[in-house]
Amino acid sequence: SLLKELPEGTTVVIEGGGPLGDIWQREARRRKFRTIGVSAERWRGLLLLPRQQRTGPEAKRHAGSIARSVIEWSGLQRPTSLRHDAAEAILVGLWAEIKLGWLEKLPF
Repeated sequence: SLLKELPEGTTVVIEGGGPLGDIWQREARRRKFRTIGVSAERWRGLLLLPRQQRTGPEAKRHAGSIARSVIEWSGLQRPTSLRHDAAEAILVGLWAEIKLGWLEKLPF
């Protein structure tokens, strides 16, 4: 499993809940990882302006744009395409870095 490859002391951030979220939480805790749950509304509240999140599709579109900025800031090669779920995963990671104090402010 993916969690087997993670080092001790890892923090696992899980967006959403429900049965799938519960499975991730349970397995991460079994491995003694710290877990943080976050809703899309919560991380979007930090990273998107209110006008950018009036509707779900609108929020997803803006998440893609911001995720591309994060990729550029990180120095990684630009992807040729970026699906909205991957873009949102990048932003959940950015939210977690700010929440955990690894970043003091948005990098862009």
